[in-house]
Amino acid sequence: MKKKITITVSIIVLILLSVFIYKGTNGNKKQGIQVKTAKVQRGEIKSYLNTTAVIKSKNVKQYFGTQSKVIKVNVKVGDAVKKGDILVSYDLMDLKNTVKQAEIQYNNAILQQKDLKNQKKSIQDKKNELDSQINQIENSANKQDLAKLPEIKNAKNSIQDISEEKIKQAENSVELAKLNYESAKSKLSSMNENIVADFDGVVTDLNVVEGSMGNPAQPAVVVQALNNLKAVISLGKFDAAKIEIGQEAEVKIGENVVKGKVSFIDPVAKKDMGVTGSNVSLNAEIDLSAPAKNATIDFDVDANILLAKKENVLKVPAETLITDKAGKNIVYIVSDGKVQEKEVKTGIQSELEVEIKDGLNEGDKVILNPNASIKNGVMVKEASEEAK
Repeated sequence: MKKKITITVSIIVLILLSVFIYKGTNGNKKQGIQVKTAKVQRGEIKSYLNTTAVIKSKNVKQYFGTQSKVIKVNVKVGDAVKKGDILVSYDLMDLKNTVKQAEIQYNNAILQQKDLKNQKKSIQDKKNELDSQINQIENSANKQDLAKLPEIKNAKNSIQDISEEKIKQAENSVELAKLNYESAKSKLSSMNENIVADFDGVVTDLNVVEGSMGNPAQPAVVVQALNNLKAVISLGKFDAAKIEIGQEAEVKIGENVVKGKVSFIDPVAKKDMGVTGSNVSLNAEIDLSAPAKNATIDFDVDANILLAKKENVLKVPAETLITDKAGKNIVYIVSDGKVQEKEVKTGIQSELEVEIKDGLNEGDKVILNPNASIKNGVMVKEASEEAK
């Protein structure tokens, strides 16, 4: 009897379990896979190039001094300076003396040339006078005068003439002295006694010490305007093709976002050699439209450059789009509780949204972040409907 009851109970349990599994299976089939969706909407979409920039001053000047003794340094790094302020002073007395000496040598050369020419003229005048006397005696019948003729001829012949070579040497000496004088003057005029600020700014580098000799190969002082800044970006060959002068940009400095525009693009790329090989890049500049608070020169900042902007276009969240093995852009929509695969043609894209040019209609429900289980014809349940 007990055996019969046990068998009966077992059969009932199996039947109930089968019913439970059947209902659960049918229930899941009816309910489908739970998904999150978003509606295809119309609106504005902006495409940005997100990159890194370096803050630089738009007004920077390196002041080079002279190879002379530094007699006064009026600033230190970090000092604010005004246009016209004297930053560094040099002792140019040696150069001034050199110019004076060259001027004296030039004047002396002119005097020597003039004296030599005067001597040549005097000699020629004397010879002409003796020739005149010889001519008179030779035409004279006076025997006493004729007796003087040999003496006069000997006197003429004994006169040492000044050669053209000596005259030419004197001219060369004048030219050489003039060149030295002009060179000394030019050198002095190119070297200022004082380095004077051309604009208001801050001293950001200083390489001179009072009492030392200036090094003309190294900037003595660097002044930068800290209230007139720009952001410099370095672009690879693919991003460089997207950038144009006049494009709008945003630069994030700390918590502040400063608007700007692309104002300059280098005409040629530059090649830098690194450990792993060469790196070719193209620099571009963004002018900032307003003073940037808390901006520090040479610090990196985030920069976003507006590449394209469209209004009243169909758009979907970027996470709805996948690319299949054939390279087609695919989205999945929910239609009558089932998945429907759609190939779409895309346009511009932002970080969050993608323009849809063809393949979808406004109001279509697209599945967010579709996984491998989302396939054409699969039953799905929207998360928003489950909440109801």
